[in-house]
Amino acid sequence: MGKLKSRKKPVILIIIALLVVAVAVFAKLVFWNSSYSSPKYKFSADLLTKVLKAQETGGNVELSKDEVNGIISLYFKQYRTNDLAIKSVEADFKSDNMVFYIPITYKGFNFFLWSQGGISLEKAKIKYTPSYFKLGKITLPKDYVLKKLGSKLKNGASLEGNSITISTSGLPISIKNINVKDQKLLVTLEKKQLNIEDMIKGKISSSLQNFIKNFSNVKNLDSSTKTNNGNADTKIEDSSDQSSSSNTGSSKTPVSQERQQALNRLSSGLNAASGAVSTGGQKAVISQMASIVNNMKDSSYNPYSAEGSVRAAYNKLSSQEKAELKAAIGSNVDSSAVSILSSMIGN
Repeated sequence: MGKLKSRKKPVILIIIALLVVAVAVFAKLVFWNSSYSSPKYKFSADLLTKVLKAQETGGNVELSKDEVNGIISLYFKQYRTNDLAIKSVEADFKSDNMVFYIPITYKGFNFFLWSQGGISLEKAKIKYTPSYFKLGKITLPKDYVLKKLGSKLKNGASLEGNSITISTSGLPISIKNINVKDQKLLVTLEKKQLNIEDMIKGKISSSLQNFIKNFSNVKNLDSSTKTNNGNADTKIEDSSDQSSSSNTGSSKTPVSQERQQALNRLSSGLNAASGAVSTGGQKAVISQMASIVNNMKDSSYNPYSAEGSVRAAYNKLSSQEKAELKAAIGSNVDSSAVSILSSMIGN
């Protein structure tokens, strides 16, 4: 009996050792390239001019890896939920396919998610059909990943069968065909007269533009349902506030914390845009924009009352300076805020 037990011990130790090795190998595969960080890409004035010229003639435009990622940088900012943070989305090419690199953080751990697949245009929608999804070097079930993505896609993106589609209806250009060829994205555009302003304004929906147009008039209301007595109390408080305001004369009403954070991000974006332009005239326009944004931290301030001075400074710029200015703003400022700045210069 003692001999039998002594024989079992080495077997158990071997099994434990194999399990430890298996776990270590699996962890190494899952966390492969987990420290990857995408380079910083920017949308340039040259790329804007390139697309506009192709649109005006109705021809093809070949986009390099850097140019494709410059366009992605206009639309994608970091996405965060409680446990998940998508740091960036970077595109690359392999043969005739697209490859997407997506470094993420999940519950404090860094991972490298990536996918390869084909890209095409069908029924006015850009269609990406993935061949696989991988986390590190572990291949994930494609159906499972697509199912998870389906509920999170928005802004014109949707799941159709085994493909992710993006509607082109909201884009400022008209696409006839799209595919990968010779390590470049080949886009065929319909002939259409287009100006630089359309490229900036076309990034966001009209409903969002209307919301931002009325930005200074939006008040923070209590979302809970008020009783009649509650409404009466509210009116009394409002009256008291108005009286206090009239007595102090110069008192300011601060915006909500959420809006304060949004304005801070907008200020940071303008600072970055200022560093991306080269002429004094361009910097002067951005400086005036930054001043208006700073004043918007007072909810009673109307930003559109100061548009005239910004527009006057902007109109003094050359066409090239205007294009560079717009490209700098577009690549450094959240797309949801571009309309605020666009309206300042009369677009």
